[in-house]
Amino acid sequence: MNLKSLIFKARSNGVPVYCCMLLLLYLVLRHIHSFSLQTEFVPKHVRRYLKFNEKFKISSKKLSSGELNALTSTVEVLNYEREVLHVQRYGLVRADVTMLVVQVHRDAERLQYLIVSLSQVHYIQSVLLVFSHSYYDEKINKLVKSITFARVMQIFYPYSLQLYPNKFPGIDAEDCLSAAGAADKYCSNRDARRVEHKHHWWWKACFIFNNLDWSDSYKGTVIFLEEDNYVLPDLLYMLRYTSRTQTYIPGIYIMSFGRPFAKNLDYDLLTVDSWHPPFDKGIAFNKSVWQRIAAVSSYYCMYDDVSWSYSLLNLLSRFREGHADMVAPQAPRVLSTSMFPSGRLAVQKIYGWMKEARMFPANVKAVALYSSSGRVGNNAKLPPQGNGGWSDMRDHLLCLDPLMSTTTGAMNDLTATTIVPTTTTESQESLTIAEHRINMSDVEIRQLL
Repeated sequence: MNLKSLIFKARSNGVPVYCCMLLLLYLVLRHIHSFSLQTEFVPKHVRRYLKFNEKFKISSKKLSSGELNALTSTVEVLNYEREVLHVQRYGLVRADVTMLVVQVHRDAERLQYLIVSLSQVHYIQSVLLVFSHSYYDEKINKLVKSITFARVMQIFYPYSLQLYPNKFPGIDAEDCLSAAGAADKYCSNRDARRVEHKHHWWWKACFIFNNLDWSDSYKGTVIFLEEDNYVLPDLLYMLRYTSRTQTYIPGIYIMSFGRPFAKNLDYDLLTVDSWHPPFDKGIAFNKSVWQRIAAVSSYYCMYDDVSWSYSLLNLLSRFREGHADMVAPQAPRVLSTSMFPSGRLAVQKIYGWMKEARMFPANVKAVALYSSSGRVGNNAKLPPQGNGGWSDMRDHLLCLDPLMSTTTGAMNDLTATTIVPTTTTESQESLTIAEHRINMSDVEIRQLL
């Protein structure tokens, strides 16, 4: 019942007009007070990005065949145009720009808090924000286009469940989890909703490194984020130190800025280890590393695990070293809000954590531990087979398809280059590289960690 009909019904029952107006005033004031309580920990100048409350949900809409064709054409055009917003204000995109790529589905409530956190990152005006969507929604598009603090681009995953609701790569009638496929003992045990996430992660990486106007000569760093992430203000500040560490310690392929939060972590300490989940939040690498990854893409695309992170771990285990080294801040700069009921509650908790955070350290230490038998590394043991959910050959072929025409070029030498904003305090900052060699075995050292 809308407000107009509610007032009419009250007046019909003899309720005085002034009572109706007082009730209306009370409801308005309660709404304003409730909104102020929800946003009191968010700086006033970025509250305009908070559009959705905790109960807001974007429900999937059933589209007609004509609407699906129109939406498919729209996605194709947008991916072809690849429009970059705010180049007049921040300049054209160069081939050495740092890109922050956000994978977006339908969680607008958490996405808005990620945008709030990005707006507070120092040097954010120097990067390109790329939002990769698996669901086309005008409300989310409007939120993303309202960003004014950096250059922005939107791309759209073209094989989404929204565009293929009744056939592969969406929910196929022959899948076991569909109503028709459940009666067929030869059906494919495939959950299209979970499969889409792994497909989308791989597709967007292919698109970023191969299909953009500057991809052929790209020399920057890409940081991969998701809609339920929250970044700290010194994310790009710490990127300069992780990049320098790659220069001093050879063989580091990946930078990771996210891990589960814990108390009493050092904000001025970088650790060198073998990459493995849960360091899958805020991972970053350059095009040379991507070319190495793409060269063994079958170990991602044909690995029977619906998780993109464990599939990537399987792929990295095929590197010549048997793993891929990473450098990561001990105190995470990318946090996850998914462990909380809503983005608002998560960010409220994160703001409490940030009160004790010692961000923007002037002196940063990078530490690699060595035992008597070599460097100590946390090599995650993969199971002989994946955790399942990715056994359909059609998924394997679709995953491999974006690489068919984009990985024929010769491999470049591994480099670790990135654009880092210059500051006037450069001479006051330092990076200390430490390789601690201990005359103990790996087992003895791990007992002390």
